[in-house]
Amino acid sequence: MIDGCVRDVAELAQCSTGIRALAAMPWPTEKRQQGQRDVAVQIQGVVVRPGDWLYADEDGIVVMPEPITV
Repeated sequence: MIDGCVRDVAELAQCSTGIRALAAMPWPTEKRQQGQRDVAVQIQGVVVRPGDWLYADEDGIVVMPEPITV
């Protein structure tokens, strides 16, 4: 899940990983080389923590602290 816009939509559509973004945007971003990992983030009001599991389909996204077993 991306809390923002994406580019290269045609290429992303070929990925086996599902991608949900707010919109497509043709302009590139400013690269600052300031990435972080293993930190909690808030996406559209929902906190996603390291180790959380995200499940998504056409209807929406669910964040779970543990894998879902069926």
